[in-house]
Amino acid sequence: MVTSIAGSTRIGARVTGVAGHAGTVPMGARHDALAAACEMALAVEGHAAARADTLVATVGKFAVAGGGAINVIAGDVEFTIDVRAGIDRLRHAAAAALERACRAIAARRGVTLDWDTLLELDAAACDAGLQRQLAASVAVLGIASRFLASGAGHDAMEMAHVAPIGMLFVRCGAGGISHSPRETMTAEDATAATRALVYFLEHFAVPVSRSA
Repeated sequence: MVTSIAGSTRIGARVTGVAGHAGTVPMGARHDALAAACEMALAVEGHAAARADTLVATVGKFAVAGGGAINVIAGDVEFTIDVRAGIDRLRHAAAAALERACRAIAARRGVTLDWDTLLELDAAACDAGLQRQLAASVAVLGIASRFLASGAGHDAMEMAHVAPIGMLFVRCGAGGISHSPRETMTAEDATAATRALVYFLEHFAVPVSRSA
């Protein structure tokens, strides 16, 4: 059973340095946008790793303008950051801290940084009553209930603005991996989930609380 869905902040960043010839510009005279962006990406990873119990952060896209060239110091690089947390204030604090860290890197390396927040999506709590009803539906099948928060976004986040929400997860094979060609699910698990959902619908009681 899902207890809540993590909120998300998505950021687009652009690092602008000075393009130059790889053989003629001394190392100390460079304003390498790619090297600066790489350091920023590591700062994102490090910040989240130090707070792994509360949030995650991912640099998902990384692009050198024009595709780059093997003999050219990169002058323009764009990348994205995805910050997620089950508690909105922690996510907001992380996004602000990451911007400060990246701007400090830009200043030290003599490059400029454009920072654009592309999306803010608040966390959504699942209804406690629906969680209990889903757990009871699973228990009927003789399966122990597990409660966990979802780090992935779902359409239910939008439905939470107008009605209580509840979700039932079905386990993935291959170690739980998703968003990968290796993602899989057994027919037995699909059958169990379907039976639990049918029982839930047949015995549904309108929840009296929207709290998680």
